[in-house]
Formats: sequence, structure tokens, C-alpha cells
Amino acid sequence: MMLRGLTASVLISCLATFNVAQASEAETTNDPRMKPAEAMPLAAQRILVGLTQANNGYLAVGMRGHILRSDDGKQWEQVASPVRSMLVTLDFPTQQVGYIGGHDGAILKSTDGGEQWSLQHFDGEARRPAIVYDLMFDDEQTGFAVGSYGLMLKTTDGGEQWNRVESDIEFLGFHNSQIVRVSETLLLIVGEKGLAARSADGGETWEMLVSPYTGSFFGAIPDGQGGAVVYGMRGRLYKIPDVASVETQSPMDYDPFMAANVEESAAIRAMGWERLETPTNESFFGATTMPDGSITLVGNAGLIMTGDPQNAAWTVQRNPNGDTLAGVLPVDGALLTVGRQGVEWH
Repeated sequence: MMLRGLTASVLISCLATFNVAQASEAETTNDPRMKPAEAMPLAAQRILVGLTQANNGYLAVGMRGHILRSDDGKQWEQVASPVRSMLVTLDFPTQQVGYIGGHDGAILKSTDGGEQWSLQHFDGEARRPAIVYDLMFDDEQTGFAVGSYGLMLKTTDGGEQWNRVESDIEFLGFHNSQIVRVSETLLLIVGEKGLAARSADGGETWEMLVSPYTGSFFGAIPDGQGGAVVYGMRGRLYKIPDVASVETQSPMDYDPFMAANVEESAAIRAMGWERLETPTNESFFGATTMPDGSITLVGNAGLIMTGDPQNAAWTVQRNPNGDTLAGVLPVDGALLTVGRQGVEWH
């Protein structure tokens, strides 16, 4: 399978609260997806999608339930995983406590820096595929899982219970690609068909923002000042200077088939957004903030683009093998990436 299609499905499509699909050994014993992931000597060279730093090392996740750990980013070992479902995303609120999300609604937890993982949540019987595209924790106890078809779950007890969050944006059924905190009081979700939504009450209610783009957003990078840089398909990159001030719209009145891209700069600024021109039409699938405050984005066809969003000056390089990249971290002046060919350095 080409990672381009895989990444698009992974990263986007890439109720009064109640407890949902908590993992039960009795219910999942016979499900092949619930069998421990197979040990594979070349796992670090196979499709990997998620990458993070934790416990003075690095962790990566990907196909067939693979979880990999490294002290230096060069030598990797496979860690035991309780599932064979595709794993997509990681978040460590502390160096020791971390979570992994993926296909079939799988959510895993570690309390020892990623050495051992236990299954907390699984939803293999969902009417539509349940995929956790992103996890965001404020601390060890409180966090969100967002994903396919408007999926949004919240825990306040370290993942013992995951409760569905009912919101108006769920009505649209769009895939939620990523959730980030842009300030102490404000959360931002971006996703399919130009979706952008904010919450000012800890994720209990959500407002859909007006958006200049009708394609998919795959992620957002908070700027530390209440704004964010939002990236997505076909080289699209936008800045929201102040998420709190963007005008809202009703999801009930939104018709994605009638929506059109806003291309005129003044009209985009009037919406509370700014278009950042880029030298590429390739889709961005992952991003990170560099030590100097610039950002690096990676994506389709091995794209690696670094620059300062303040002046939209970008340097572009390519993965020499041309394979798509999905995640990136700065390490000692170099870039550690994951993608179609697993772990790579640039």
C-alpha cells in the first residue's frame, strides 16, 4: 500500500457523555486484532506514522501494532504491543506516562516511559471505522482522543474510562485530524474539509470556525500566543493569529458541497486567517517546532520544508528515496523522521 493513501486515511480520512468501548479481555480474546503484535526484526524499516520523545529516548509506532523504542534514535528495539491494529499517534504528558492511539479505536497506556503498554480502549465493532488520529493530554489524568467521523473522547482518570464528547461539529461526520491547546483556556481541532473548531470550556462544547479552505487539514502547530499554524493538503499552510477572535459558523447550516476555497488575501484576513505561500503542492502530514522557533513540515513524496512562518521564507529538501514522511523531530542539529520506510535521518 502506498503511504500516501495510508497517511491520508490515518491522519484525516489522511451525547450526554457515556462510557464507550472499554477494553474487555472476555470480549476481545478471539479478535485477531487483539493478539500481541508479532516481533519483526525489520520493524524499524517498515511503515511508521507516529514519533515522539519520552523518557530520555524516542518512540515510534506504525503498522501491525508495532511500537519501537530507542535511546539515541539510531538503534531501535521493538516493544511488546497488546494489539495488531495500526497505531498512529503518541502523547506523553510526563516522561513516564504516555498514551498511543490507532485503528479500531485502540488506546494504549504506559506508566514506565514506554517500556510496557496496556490496552485501555478498543472499538473494533464500530458501525464506521473508529480510528484515533490524535491524542492530547494536559496531565497524566486529563486528555482527549480525536479521530474518524467526528470521534471525540475524553478521560479525566488517566484513561480508566473514556467518555464520548457530544458536540455540534460531530454532526458533520468529518474526520478530526488533530487537537492542540493554543492557550490556557482554548483548544483547537482541525480536520477534514477545512474543519477548524475551538473550545473555551475544556472541550465540553465546541464552536465551528469559518475557514478559507475546503480541503483537509492534517495538523496545527500552536504559536504560544493564542494562535496556530495549520497545515494540510496540496501544500496549503495557514496562520490563525488569534484563534479566539475567529468568527464562527453553525455546523447545521454548513454544506461542504457548496463551500469554495477563499483565495483573495484580504478576504482571508477578514476571516481571521492568513495564507502562507509555500513552494510546493505536496501535502504536509507532520510538523515540529525547531529549537530556533522555526518550523519543519514533512509530507508526501519525501517533502521536508523548514522556515519561519512570520516571513514565509522556506527551505525545501527531499527525502533521497522519495518516500513519504509522516513525523519529524529535531535531534542534535539533524532531523529524525518516520514514514513509509520506517525511521530515517536527514
